[in-house]
Amino acid sequence: MTDQPRPAGKSVAAFVLPTLGVTWAVEIALVAGGMRFDDASSLNAAALWMAAMMLVPGTMAVLVARYVEGVPFSAMRDTLRLRLGTSVGPYFLTFLLIPLAYAVIYGLTLALGLTAYVPPTGELDENFLLKVALPLSVVLGPFINLLFGLGEEAGWRGFLLPRLLPLGKVRAYLLLGVIWGLWHAPLIFAGLNYPGHPVDGIVMMCVLSVAFGFFINEMTLHYKSSILAGFIHGAFNAQGFGVWLWIFPNTHPILGGPFGLVGAACWLALGLAATWTLGRLKN
Repeated sequence: MTDQPRPAGKSVAAFVLPTLGVTWAVEIALVAGGMRFDDASSLNAAALWMAAMMLVPGTMAVLVARYVEGVPFSAMRDTLRLRLGTSVGPYFLTFLLIPLAYAVIYGLTLALGLTAYVPPTGELDENFLLKVALPLSVVLGPFINLLFGLGEEAGWRGFLLPRLLPLGKVRAYLLLGVIWGLWHAPLIFAGLNYPGHPVDGIVMMCVLSVAFGFFINEMTLHYKSSILAGFIHGAFNAQGFGVWLWIFPNTHPILGGPFGLVGAACWLALGLAATWTLGRLKN
């Protein structure tokens, strides 16, 4: 029951439409009330709402699996792949790969002239950020963000991905990436990740979601674990909203950094490398 993809159709619509509808309704209301993500004075409240919205996909996955597909709660763990996976190896690998990918992405962005290094001053000086904050974000970040990452990934990778696979892997990956990207649309419009680019930022978010999703999809399918997907997602967020923003505050939002074209290219390369490596392990 648990690892066989269910046919796309009723279950997919029953999951996608309410997930987008609930999230968009709340976020559009907040944005209409003045909440912005490019305004430092409202970031604390905005971050709390953003974290709460990350629990919507997983909640909808449970509800659709139970009341549309008839899956008993006792089988929900298997249905949504809520297990650690076949090995702890990929969790340790995540500690290394995600920060290393960020370093490569920002190195390329800097080399292309799409950002500038700004040495931190004051309490958040260079010594503290590089020797304390960065290592802590690498070690603790994935765990701190795991709950919210899993709140999304139980829905995206645990529920939706297996039900899109009958379309073929490439189509499933593309469709899931676009849906995932559009799910962020109200926040992007309000300045998240792409300040000053409310419309092309949404397009770029879809591109990024397809590219980074490729890597998470491959890892999830190979290790049969949406918990691993949540861990990878948490590690990504820990670095994406962490010390790199202090070191490279003026990165071009569309072209450079982990959320721009440079990042998308690197994440896609990582996904292709994972496909090749995991395929060899499987054989």
